[in-house]
Amino acid sequence: MAGNILAKIQKRIRNSMNEKADYIAGGGCLAVGASSDVAMEYARHAGVIEGLALAERDILDCVAEEKNAEEGIT
Repeated sequence: MAGNILAKIQKRIRNSMNEKADYIAGGGCLAVGASSDVAMEYARHAGVIEGLALAERDILDCVAEEKNAEEGIT
């Protein structure tokens, strides 16, 4: 059951990362105005993507550790 919950959370994180990346790639940051505002908007979205990627990596590591523990692999 915990694996199912983690898989759902991982999927939500991945979807959020994809949405942020699509926003950036589609020029969404350019719509905010002055170049300094564009830079801040880009940095903010890039930071969110980085944080989500770190969270996803932790979830994937935890799932792998649990799987290895169940199989008796250290």
